Amino acid sequence: MPPERIDLNDLLASRGARRFARIAERIDRGAVFIYPTETIYGIGGRYDSPAVLTRILSIKQRPTGNAMILLAADVARFEPLNLFFPPKAKRCAEAFWPGPLTMVLTAPSAPDGIAIRVSNHPFIGALGRFFIPPIFSTSANISGDPYRPDPETIYRTFGNRVDFMIDAGTLPSSPPSTVVRFIDNGEPAIVREGCIPASEITSIVNR
Repeated sequence: MPPERIDLNDLLASRGARRFARIAERIDRGAVFIYPTETIYGIGGRYDSPAVLTRILSIKQRPTGNAMILLAADVARFEPLNLFFPPKAKRCAEAFWPGPLTMVLTAPSAPDGIAIRVSNHPFIGALGRFFIPPIFSTSANISGDPYRPDPETIYRTFGNRVDFMIDAGTLPSSPPSTVVRFIDNGEPAIVREGCIPASEITSIVNR
């Protein structure tokens, strides 16, 4: 039997707290799933499960050394990571979160940095009422292949490899999130310019 394909519009329209609670329980137990964000469809699961990480890397055929973004409904979900939030990073968070900004911040256990993002997608917000930890976020494509936004293509590619898919239809065309790394002295470095122009980042951090 193919994995469940859950229509997001039906899920949100039903105001189904029980359905979201069941989805959250599945993620809590280690499910790997496909879900929409404001930029792309992602493949994810709870961030603190080595088994989930291993499975996602296998599904994507992705090298183990490539880190993934951690996604959450609000910034408080990242507190257990003990991230160092320099003042300029806090300004960016206040200006652009929730939204398509990824920040790479250091932590005692991760001196090379951890990439985090607070999403404003309705699914992430609704899930956040029932599921607390961040989730992995990596694009729903085989590593090295182009990302295709069509949910039919995504389901055909990954439907037999994941536990379920949250289907929001074809997402609006969008650049990826902008990625900013805050190096040791707290200064920003643009890793990838995406939805948010680099000039807007510079304006915020220098005000």
